[in-house]
Amino acid sequence: MFRKRFFASWMFSTIGMYLLSYFWHGVVLTDIDDLTYPFRKFLFIDFLGYLVIGYAVSKIFEIPYFYNKYKKSPIKRGAVSGAYCGIAVFIIFTVIGVPFYVIHSFKHQFYNFSWQILEQGAGGIIVAFAHIFIYQDDSIDD
Repeated sequence: MFRKRFFASWMFSTIGMYLLSYFWHGVVLTDIDDLTYPFRKFLFIDFLGYLVIGYAVSKIFEIPYFYNKYKKSPIKRGAVSGAYCGIAVFIIFTVIGVPFYVIHSFKHQFYNFSWQILEQGAGGIIVAFAHIFIYQDDSIDD
């Protein structure tokens, strides 16, 4: 069963990354204007995707290797966990062709790669704050 700390960190990171994605694609790049399918459909599918990404960031945060390596700094553990997830998301989305438009230049690829690391890193930091501020008694199993 999901623990409240995990579930809350998953939901908060999902919402945070979703909003950052909307800011990047809707405000900075304005490539949402170039969608070839309905806007509401995009928002729904994007949110479902961020549920999966938020879950992955939350699970990576809890991997014992990261816990042992960054035991004294959960914020750093969250940022690194998110960055790893951002690299994986970039690779997967680039290979299957999910970006909004065909990226031809190395500069655009680099910007997109950097943004994914930043966005998922922010999601990992949100996970870390949720783990810091949400009390969970680990002696009681749900």
